Amino acid sequence: MPEFIKKYLDQFREFWGSLDKSQKTRLYITSAVVVVAVTISIIILTRPQRIVLFTSTDRKQIGEMINILNENGIWNEAGNDGTSIIIDKKDNNRAQILLAQSGYPKEGFTFADAISSIGLTTTQKDREQIWKHQKISDLEAKLEMLDNIEEAAVTLAVPERSIFLNASNEQPRPTAYVMVRPREKLTQAQVQGIVMLVSRSVENLDPKDVTVVDNNSNILNPAHADESINAANSQEEMRKKREIELQQKVMDIFGAGQSDYFDTLTVVANVTLDFDKEKSQIKRIANPEGMEGGAVISSSISEEKVKNAGTGGEPGLGTNPGGANAPTYQMGDEGASEYSNVHEEINYGYDEMLSEHEKATGKMIPEESGLTLTFWYGRRVNDDSGLSDEFINDVRLALSTATGIPARNISISKFKLAPLETVEETTADKIRQLVNDYGFFALMLLLVIGMLIAGIPRKKAEEEPVAVTAGGGPRFVVPEDEGPLPEIELEERSEIKRQIEKFVRQKPDLVAQLLRNWLSEDWDA
Repeated sequence: MPEFIKKYLDQFREFWGSLDKSQKTRLYITSAVVVVAVTISIIILTRPQRIVLFTSTDRKQIGEMINILNENGIWNEAGNDGTSIIIDKKDNNRAQILLAQSGYPKEGFTFADAISSIGLTTTQKDREQIWKHQKISDLEAKLEMLDNIEEAAVTLAVPERSIFLNASNEQPRPTAYVMVRPREKLTQAQVQGIVMLVSRSVENLDPKDVTVVDNNSNILNPAHADESINAANSQEEMRKKREIELQQKVMDIFGAGQSDYFDTLTVVANVTLDFDKEKSQIKRIANPEGMEGGAVISSSISEEKVKNAGTGGEPGLGTNPGGANAPTYQMGDEGASEYSNVHEEINYGYDEMLSEHEKATGKMIPEESGLTLTFWYGRRVNDDSGLSDEFINDVRLALSTATGIPARNISISKFKLAPLETVEETTADKIRQLVNDYGFFALMLLLVIGMLIAGIPRKKAEEEPVAVTAGGGPRFVVPEDEGPLPEIELEERSEIKRQIEKFVRQKPDLVAQLLRNWLSEDWDA
């Protein structure tokens, strides 16, 4: 053993032997507190934080990625029934770089993969299946790029085209099945967006032939969806939004919602919106500007005259035979005649204005809307003396002006709050709360205190002052309390010698003072 190590060990043994039982016990307790505090602190500070590196239903890809991480010494474990990889947070960046270098996670069947799969021996049917697979992979990638979609799976059913036309002269249409794992509940508008994305990406795919389900087998777009339900949902959302706006206006009137007249207040609005659609057309005709009548667009005049026309001949071929009573035809006289006819046609143009009016939907109907305001008192404000009728009428008028709701539809009430219930907290609850809030800090404080106690040096024995006797000779006084002296065993001579040497080595000051006392006694003698 080296000399300096032996020297330190001897000094430690000497120090340890100089301690009494109480000092050793205190040192044991202090050391135990320090060890426990340091151990707990190290556990808390070095506790690993676990995160999810990757999630996918492709367990084959999950297994390949786990093998890569294991080969590079990165701790990991499979979670969620083998559909996710969990690693330590500190290894996240390194793991992502290693997986990216190995081509993970895979993006599915890409366009480059489709091109490389087509060769000289590839049949037309095989080509169609390759492009179908590529289209499905592309759709899945697009859906998973959406922020509210965690995972997506698409199935396309594309029927084969027939060279023969059926009775309806129509080809069978493709259908699509889409399964999504949403991060949160999807609205009907978001589901409709998924339907449109898929239908517009596949040739001849009608949106009605797209079925969207979630990971719990719930159909998100029913086949016979009622558009009126979607409209009602939108109208209800608009109504709630308008109610919140009115309630916020009321709160803005009272500022922070507190006053010397009341403790707090609550506002509830009931808004009725007009969603009836009304469209009207109005056509106005007026004279052109600066004219008293219409502007002439076109005109025509036709004139017909007949003068001195000859008498017409006898109608028929001749008179009927018979007696004197046979019927005859009336003949005009052979005098002169004259005929004249003038026809004038004029087309006028006027200014025409056609206007269409469509009533805006969603407008508030003040007469059918209402507002309720409640003042609460009883805690900070003891009574309702400040909530007088005049004050309430002024508030009602202000609310009517701010919201547009008639004053008769505004209800204002005042209620007293119930007294606060006193909850007695048990001692165990208090201790538990203190441990949760300050346990770690108390442990660190104990650690510091223990280290300070261990570092306090031992107090050395002080020498008593030298006293001068009346006879002129020096007299040394032994200290009254120096603590218990080690006992000297008298069994064997060697043991006595060892004890004396140990005593001299440990208490050199006391030995020197004892010798002085002996010399002083000899001097007096």
